[in-house]
Amino acid sequence: LVAGYGARSGRDVTDLRWYRAFAAFKLAAILEGVHFRYLRGRTVGAGFDRIGERVAPLVALGLSVIEEA
Repeated sequence: LVAGYGARSGRDVTDLRWYRAFAAFKLAAILEGVHFRYLRGRTVGAGFDRIGERVAPLVALGLSVIEEA
C-alpha cells in the first residue's frame, strides 16, 4: 500500500517512522478519551469497558517505532 502510494504520488516513503509513531499516539489519545467518558458513564455499549487496556500497547508501539534504527 505504501509503495503504491509512493509510486503514484512521486513522494519519498522510505522512512515513515514519524508518521507511524504519530498515528499510534493519536489513536491512544482518542481511546483514552473514550475510556475517560466510559468511566464517567457517558459512553455506553458493548466493548467500551475494555478500551482503556488498549491505550498502553499503542503508546508502547509508538515508542518502539520512534526507537527503530
